[in-house]
Amino acid sequence: MINARLILAALCAAPLLSGCLLVDVGVGAVKTTGAVVGGAVDLVTTSDEEQMRKDNKTLKKENDELKRQNKDQRD
Repeated sequence: MINARLILAALCAAPLLSGCLLVDVGVGAVKTTGAVVGGAVDLVTTSDEEQMRKDNKTLKKENDELKRQNKDQRD
């Protein structure tokens, strides 16, 4: 709803805005909406096994980063 208002406001102010600014605002609003909808669909359709794999991958990345930081501190 907020994105729709943002787009409407940008379109109403179009004569005052440059073309590239208007395009940037529109693209940003569409990308934000797409990310929210995509995240909601993933949340609903992700199986337990898939979520576990995703969580394990995230934990492994965090663990590798912590190991790297500890190694850097020792050096």
